[in-house]
Amino acid sequence: MKNLLLVLILILSACSQPADLSLYEANLEIVKKSISCYETPSDFETFKSLTHMDIKHQSPMYGQGLVDYDQVLGQAKFYMEGFTNVSFENPIWLPGVNDSTLIPDGSVRVYGTWKGESVETGNPFSVDSYHYFNVKDGLVNVSGDYFDATGMVLAVSDTTQNK
Repeated sequence: MKNLLLVLILILSACSQPADLSLYEANLEIVKKSISCYETPSDFETFKSLTHMDIKHQSPMYGQGLVDYDQVLGQAKFYMEGFTNVSFENPIWLPGVNDSTLIPDGSVRVYGTWKGESVETGNPFSVDSYHYFNVKDGLVNVSGDYFDATGMVLAVSDTTQNK
C-alpha cells in the first residue's frame, strides 16, 4: 500500500506543470516603473501615462475606500509634491494568484518600506507597506495601497519632532 501511494504521488507530481509567469514578469516591469515614479526625483507624467482611465484603486487614506482616476492622480500629486528624498526599500515582489485556483494570474504584489522627508517640515518618515496591481493593455487598471497614510502624514507634520 505504501508503494502504491508513493507511485501515485510521483505520477501526480510529474504531471504538474510549473506556472507560466510570463504575464507576471511583463506586468512587473510596468508596476516597477509606476512605483519608481514616487521615488525622488518623482515623475508624475510617467505615472499618469501608466495609469488606466478606468482604474479602481483602494486608497490608503482613512475613509477614502475605492477611488477613481482623478482621485488616484490627486493622491499621486499629494505624495510626489509633498515629500522628498523618497525611496522604496527592501521590496519583496510576488506574483498575484487567482482566488479560486491559486494559479498566478499576471497580477503583481509587493511589500516594502517607503522612506523620505516632508517638504514642508523636513521631518522624516518610514512606513511599511503592501501594494497590489492588475495591468490591462499595459496600464495599471486595479491597484491598492495598504499602509498607515494618516499616521505618516501626522508624524511628519509634527513640528516638535527632532530633525
